[in-house]
Amino acid sequence: MPRRVGGLPRILVILGVLALLAMPTTAPAAAGEPGSAPFLQVRVDSVTPDLITTTSEPTVTVTGTVTNVGDRPVRDVVARLEHAAAVTSSAGLRTNLDGANEQFQPVGEFTTVAAEMQRGQAVGFTFSYPIRSRTAPSLGIDRPGVYPLLVNINGTPDYGDAARLDDARFLLPVLGVPPEAADPASDNVADVVPPDTTKPVAVTMLWPLADKPRLAPGVPGGTTPVRLMNDDLAVSLAAGGRLDTLLSAVDFATSPPVDPGGETTRALCLAVDPDLLVTVNAMTAGYVVADAPDGLGAAAHPGTGQATAVAWLDKLRGLAKRMCVVPTPYAQADLGALQRIGDAGLNSAATGAAGDIIDQILGVTSVRGATILGDGPLTPPAVDLLNGQGSTVAIAAADCAAQDSATGEPMIADVTPRRLSPQVVMAPFDPAVGAALAAVGTDPDLPTYLDSSLNVPLNHDSTIARRQDAVASMLWRALEPGAEPRNQILLPPLKWSPQPSDAQSMLTALATTIRSGLAVPRPLDAVISQSTELAAAASPGAELPADARGQFDDDVVSTIAGQVGRLWGLTAALTTDPRTGLTGPQYTAPLREDMLRALSQTEPAAERNDLARRRLGAVGATINDLFGAVTIVNPGGSYTLATEHSPLPLAVRNDLAVPIRVRLQVDAPPGMTVTDLGEQEVPPGYLPLRVPIEVHFTQRVAVDVTLRTPDGLQLGEPVRLSVHSNAYGKVLFAITLIGGTVLALLVGRRLYHRFRGQPDPADLDRPRRASAEGRR
Repeated sequence: MPRRVGGLPRILVILGVLALLAMPTTAPAAAGEPGSAPFLQVRVDSVTPDLITTTSEPTVTVTGTVTNVGDRPVRDVVARLEHAAAVTSSAGLRTNLDGANEQFQPVGEFTTVAAEMQRGQAVGFTFSYPIRSRTAPSLGIDRPGVYPLLVNINGTPDYGDAARLDDARFLLPVLGVPPEAADPASDNVADVVPPDTTKPVAVTMLWPLADKPRLAPGVPGGTTPVRLMNDDLAVSLAAGGRLDTLLSAVDFATSPPVDPGGETTRALCLAVDPDLLVTVNAMTAGYVVADAPDGLGAAAHPGTGQATAVAWLDKLRGLAKRMCVVPTPYAQADLGALQRIGDAGLNSAATGAAGDIIDQILGVTSVRGATILGDGPLTPPAVDLLNGQGSTVAIAAADCAAQDSATGEPMIADVTPRRLSPQVVMAPFDPAVGAALAAVGTDPDLPTYLDSSLNVPLNHDSTIARRQDAVASMLWRALEPGAEPRNQILLPPLKWSPQPSDAQSMLTALATTIRSGLAVPRPLDAVISQSTELAAAASPGAELPADARGQFDDDVVSTIAGQVGRLWGLTAALTTDPRTGLTGPQYTAPLREDMLRALSQTEPAAERNDLARRRLGAVGATINDLFGAVTIVNPGGSYTLATEHSPLPLAVRNDLAVPIRVRLQVDAPPGMTVTDLGEQEVPPGYLPLRVPIEVHFTQRVAVDVTLRTPDGLQLGEPVRLSVHSNAYGKVLFAITLIGGTVLALLVGRRLYHRFRGQPDPADLDRPRRASAEGRR
């Protein structure tokens, strides 16, 4: 019989096993490895100078912070600055910021950041190296270009081995190489290396002024005050807000003291969203803000941004008078989705009518002939839509991936204009540059036009590093002589959120390249005319990328198609109110604009369809209410017709803000003839009507009356009337005529005999009155 193990040894064995299971894993995975848990996170806090010119200091200083974001202490934390060769392709502006790091070489040795870092602890570091030096560690930069730099962080987590735990990367733009730092041990000092200005780049920058849709959906025109979904726009327009930052930065950069020759001003053009102007202009008259968190519902409270909206709009009007202004598609609506809907009126409202709104509110003449697509790709359906809107130059992202599929080499975006259809010419911009600009500021974004091979995580890099990448990307084509053609369009996302320092850096970089001779301004008018002239024969639309991420689904498209058809039908029946001057199209225009807002590409790609459905739900409910607001007043009882020609009295109620033309459809039973009244214009309020009818029976019947637009759309609910007729028609007329004739003959006979003193034969069978009296 086996001997039983005692209780104490068994407990010790169990405790030992549990202790082994509770121990952490040994070696942590390398930073960035899929599935690895982060231990340290490095952030770049400053780069000085951030833009190197021939007059810059000869030393670059990088400061940053390392934070222990893991679940255990980390020992022996060390850091090293590394550098790579100048970027030679558009793709390199992205691929050097993520993924492989074998292209980087150390600038110097590792330096100790901390002997040990506890959980949550943050420690700063500083690197300072010459731009170039023959005798000391340096960045090794000897010619202008865009240079990737990397901060490498190593450490040893508890229960693990020493490993690379994180890195931070950024791009350093070098417009010119300053003199080498003086070396007391050497008399040989390298000379200045200026930029190559023999092939300047013709540059155009579109400066966006746009926002998410803010007007509450489902509110028809003529409603005052207007209702906003929230009051975020008031914050954005106020001093220090996003839209104020954008407007103030470009106002300062183009002012005569800062830009005396006007070169920066000629290179810039304000890309203004008509929906933003409509909203801000409405705010200037006072507005309310919805109480509900989702911005829906009628309950509201007064907004706080009326004075702010007045000041911002006045400032924009002043700026627009001295520089180029171009409209964007209304609310940044997805043109591909609009083409799938197939409504000509919506298409025109999104594109052709956008410039008229800008001109009317700002009091300027905006640039025509360009379609700005800063938030999504130009797809074949979008080209089809634009082809029906007249001649235009579509400014959209070029096709660019990490590698050329044919050669395997890193790609340089081809920004050569090309014709896509008889009416549409594409003037491309580099998507790598656009993505770098989109990553700037407090609300970084990844444009849907960017190829997935060029994606870079947005939540890892600091705002300073992302600003460095954007400025360097803007300057890359001017600094790379091999990049052809020598022109570029700079287009940030239309809902751009740079901080004041970001906006200033972008505009300073633009002005610096122009003044240094690396670039020359190319006004937007020149872009339009030159692109049209240079465009080759039409290319097949299939060469354009298909829209995938952020595409609106079929449910949203079909909902809009159904709603807009009903709305146009109602609008056609509306007329102008002489008291207020409000027209039918003005009354329903906000609801059509709501449909464009539902297709806005300024919303996050992952949320677009859900947001669109909620907005369209409110719009659909309002459209139903408008159709139900014009009704026949139901009397609730029955009508009694005195004669066969008695009219049928009715009353039509119109709760709309404008008159409407209607037709009555009366479903009469056999024996009743109804005279068609034709079209009737019903003003706001009540309109009594008398419907001529002819009845050929005597009985109680049901009469159904329906109100319709002239095109046949039903308004309100049908009304069933109970009608009782006392008329007998032709039979009653014949009987009455015969009876009257008989009566007249009998009376005539009696009178005839009486005048002749003869008894009436009808009285011969009665006893004589005189004989009766004699016998009495």
